[in-house]
Amino acid sequence: MKRIIFPSLLVLSVLSFLPNGPSSAQPMGQRMPPLAWAKLTDDIQVLRTWQLEGADVYPQVSLLRVSNTAYQNYFRDPQGFMKFVNMNKVFSKDVIIAGPWVSLSSFDAKDESPDWVLTMVHGKMSTMIVSALPQLKQEPPPKAK
Repeated sequence: MKRIIFPSLLVLSVLSFLPNGPSSAQPMGQRMPPLAWAKLTDDIQVLRTWQLEGADVYPQVSLLRVSNTAYQNYFRDPQGFMKFVNMNKVFSKDVIIAGPWVSLSSFDAKDESPDWVLTMVHGKMSTMIVSALPQLKQEPPPKAK
């Protein structure tokens, strides 16, 4: 019996130091407003999904909707894109290194200028990786007769 009492007291004392209740980035009772797309320019919108967990949780993820023209400009100038991201506070901290930039190379050849969705991942060392996918069309394709 004495062999059980000491380990039990040790376990109970350790458990008393653990936090009570659910741990979360937000205090209980506070609700975060729903995320929404924010307009940065006429042809670029951002969704800062990292705000769900807070500014100190990594990796941080943001999404951009960009026109084909904006995509082509920034694809050719990654440093300019990094400056754009930092200027518009797409992440909680500035990006220092941008790359690699990964893109889906095949899309419907009938659509000469697709809009793009960029998924950007920002790491704790202030590096950013970008993946680009053609944006899906909102309208269904016309039915063949």
